[in-house]
Amino acid sequence: MKFYISILLISFYNLFNIGDHETYLSITELMIHENGNLEISIETTAHDFEYVYKKELNKTLKSTILYGEEYYENEDLRNYLFNHFSIENENNKIDLKIIGNEVELDGTLLIYLEGKSKKKSKYFKIKNDLLVSVLPNQQNIVNLSGTIKSSYTFNKNIRTYVFQ
Repeated sequence: MKFYISILLISFYNLFNIGDHETYLSITELMIHENGNLEISIETTAHDFEYVYKKELNKTLKSTILYGEEYYENEDLRNYLFNHFSIENENNKIDLKIIGNEVELDGTLLIYLEGKSKKKSKYFKIKNDLLVSVLPNQQNIVNLSGTIKSSYTFNKNIRTYVFQ
């Protein structure tokens, strides 16, 4: 009987222990238009982002619920995001702007960005070390489309990559 109770308790613990998971992943989609405009979306797990934000900045992300949708304050996202994600074109850093974000019901955080490359180029240097300082198994996939079609996976050891 003790054996069955132990199995039952372990099952309940694993069922409700949703904070731990084996996969730590973000996917960034970057569309490069002929005119130099960049459209970027970053998809990651919201609770991982919150956890790392709190660990690194010693602050809690502020969220708002509007029309049944949850959003983080863009300024809070900016404080973390632009220290860990950047794009250069011909050694010129591209100014990125957060245009919005949303937390989906499944716990996915989507962040939408835009930028403008001053020069037409097929050279982009991307830094992406989102969440790796606290979550060493984190992998960050970047998919480029438009004038460059390529993909690369960043991790704790590879934080920058040049697409050409």
